[in-house]
Amino acid sequence: DDAATAIKVGGTGPLTGGAAIYGLAVQRGAEIAVEEVNALGGVQFEFKMEDDAHDAEKAVNAYNALKDWGMQMLVGSTTSGCSVAVSAETANDNMFQLTPSGSSTNCTANDNVFRVCFSDPNQGKASANFIANNNLATKIAVIYDSSSVYSSGIFASFAQQAAELNLEVTSSAFTSDSKTDFSVQLQSAKENGAELVFLPIYYQEASAI
Repeated sequence: DDAATAIKVGGTGPLTGGAAIYGLAVQRGAEIAVEEVNALGGVQFEFKMEDDAHDAEKAVNAYNALKDWGMQMLVGSTTSGCSVAVSAETANDNMFQLTPSGSSTNCTANDNVFRVCFSDPNQGKASANFIANNNLATKIAVIYDSSSVYSSGIFASFAQQAAELNLEVTSSAFTSDSKTDFSVQLQSAKENGAELVFLPIYYQEASAI
């Protein structure tokens, strides 16, 4: 029957915790896609999502749980750090892995891993080009999360491209342990005469800033 022959697709991402909005979006999108494809008849898919709580160790545990379920390909992980952690396992298992939103270049270091979204260098470079091409500012303050592979990766490529475009960039960092008060970073931006603040970070911190 269809259930017995369905291709089992597993997913990993944060379904709980501060980054849950991203994992839940992936889960719901995948569920809709599977429902629509299955309704067409022909090849059938079964999808199951496991919570990694935006934690690398839990991501590996989630992957192993999906393997026990009989997963044949992985959609995950949702975030860069977890995707990189899981990719070592999928490489050993020769498992096809597709991250929907892991944007670090390290996510696709192995030949069995692919990504849907743009990479961190793409985002940083495109952002600098957009600012320059639209004459939005010449002095830019960047506030980024130095404890995040995602945020640091975008900042590095942004700063490199900005230098080539003769944009003046100053930066202030925070970490996952100090992300509730940004008055110091904003004061630094003001003192440096920033005309624009660039925030390559998650929405919680960006909204607070």
